[in-house]
Amino acid sequence: MIFSEKSSPEAFDRLRSFLESADRPADTFTYNELLGFLFTIASSPEMIPPSDWIPIIFANDEANYHDSDEANSIIEAIMILYNQCNQQVVDGNAVLPLSCASISPLMDNFLDDAPLHQWANGFLVGHSYLEDIWDTLLQDEWEDELGSCLMVLSYFADIKLAEAYQEDALAEGEPIEQLTESIFKIFDQAMTSYSHMGRALYLAYLELEQDNQEGAPATYIDPDTPCPCGSEKHFSQCCGMPKTIH
Repeated sequence: MIFSEKSSPEAFDRLRSFLESADRPADTFTYNELLGFLFTIASSPEMIPPSDWIPIIFANDEANYHDSDEANSIIEAIMILYNQCNQQVVDGNAVLPLSCASISPLMDNFLDDAPLHQWANGFLVGHSYLEDIWDTLLQDEWEDELGSCLMVLSYFADIKLAEAYQEDALAEGEPIEQLTESIFKIFDQAMTSYSHMGRALYLAYLELEQDNQEGAPATYIDPDTPCPCGSEKHFSQCCGMPKTIH
């Protein structure tokens, strides 16, 4: 599955405008930061309910929806994007969304308004949020691979961070422009590797959890109760609706 924002263009345009409105809290994600953040959530070794991560999009402040209809449409657009990210992880073919494509010259991708820079910012926030989960579940033999993925996927978040990577022994003496080109060439590969590790850890954790809880009664959630994600829809019409998740 290729990440496609053409599936619901009007919904995504509304979402972009909503996020960038002056009515939103300070430090609300930009649209491209949201995409980087959602990639980490979809790649998490442990499934995180939307009610936990949606507030982070708005800097853990009130989103200031105009009314319930606006809340429903914005949450729905966010969940469509999340499900697309998640399907890429499940399919093992994670790639950058088209809206986050690099700009030329390559060094301009460090600018504040560059889509790739913003995606990397969102990725950093997301991984930091999930860092304890990764540290708990990560297998020792994957530590180096994860470190490499983090270097690549956070590279465009900050030019100073990129320069710090350049000073690393592996890049010593390599011009920053040359290193940047090398990093970009393996960006999609790093996305695939990061999401593969998260997916593999999730499946292993899920199997262990199922073994430990064998015979335990299932937790029942009334389908007519308000969804915990804050959409104001019934659970059965929102996060409880059958969808592809991990």
